[in-house]
Amino acid sequence: MSKQIITIGRQCGSGGHIIGQEIAQKLGIPFYDKEFLETEAVREEAREPSSTSLLFGLATGMYDGYILSKSEELSPAEQADACQADLIRSLAEKGPCVIVGRCADFILRDRADCLKVFVHGDLEDRVQRLVTEDHLSQEEAQRQIRSKDSMRARHYQFVTDQPWGKSENYHLTLDSSFLGIDRCIELILACCQ
Repeated sequence: MSKQIITIGRQCGSGGHIIGQEIAQKLGIPFYDKEFLETEAVREEAREPSSTSLLFGLATGMYDGYILSKSEELSPAEQADACQADLIRSLAEKGPCVIVGRCADFILRDRADCLKVFVHGDLEDRVQRLVTEDHLSQEEAQRQIRSKDSMRARHYQFVTDQPWGKSENYHLTLDSSFLGIDRCIELILACCQ
């Protein structure tokens, strides 16, 4: 079966976001990232709950989301995670797409049409990418990488009970420092066929 849903986890500065955008563009499919998913999750929460909505499920304890098994009393952050998980499943049901981050690899783990990718790279290369693309100082780029990677690792561990970036959780792990962005894109596209 060809892989039509592509999830990309990534270290900060590894180029994973850019890789995801390029793949979506080359395949002519939608691209979803943190900003899109957070905006849509807020819109979902603002709608009136119905008997089939996420909020109704949370209120009645009927939601079969990944977080509810840990506790039936969800914090606002957990509710947002659950809403995003529901949204990710819904987007995947609509058709082919690329989803960057948000534990999408775990949320869609049971889908046979999902290619789970993790992009990483050498710290020096990741720092240089942030210096060049985001116009940060070396020190600020290093701080941002440490902070974001730490936050991503904690969030992934909380949601999945798995270590972030563990190769066994992905079909494909790519070192963008060694391969380069273009080769990473080529390899992912080859795996989708």
